[in-house]
Amino acid sequence: MSYATPQRFIQEYGLDETTQLLADEQQLLTSQLLTDALTGAWTGTPSAPEQAAATAAKDRIMRKLLTVSNYMDGYLRSAVTLPLSTTDANAGTLEECCIALVRTGLADDSDNTSERMEKIADQWRAWLKDVQSGRVTLVASSGDEVVGLSRVHTGQAATRFGWDSFPPIRSW
Repeated sequence: MSYATPQRFIQEYGLDETTQLLADEQQLLTSQLLTDALTGAWTGTPSAPEQAAATAAKDRIMRKLLTVSNYMDGYLRSAVTLPLSTTDANAGTLEECCIALVRTGLADDSDNTSERMEKIADQWRAWLKDVQSGRVTLVASSGDEVVGLSRVHTGQAATRFGWDSFPPIRSW
């Protein structure tokens, strides 16, 4: 299950940027072709190579959304029970995280990447690590903590037992 859709990605970053990120060095992909591939209906009469380029771009963004969602689940899995409900309070945050990480993943060369993009992706990766470690807690729409996995707690708990009343152990 993906945390975001291609349509939501386009809504966030625009059709032109999405087309640019997916076009790589091919000059065949246009915004209209990408839209057509995503909707499943061709406008006009695109050539077979144009249709192939648009279909490949659609497949690429779908695959990237899925792999980034799986990457996120790797962090979330140790903190909460998956899958998370799509209607809870975390859905929007997880969607934004996924979209930002996908954007960075699609920006695979210096022509379409920026330092700001990388910084935002690094912030989301740090957030995922914080969720994994328990520093950040995901909550449901009700405000209750999302059902998580039982964690092992280590350390020394306070005790009322009088350990000092025993004589020291001698080693021979």
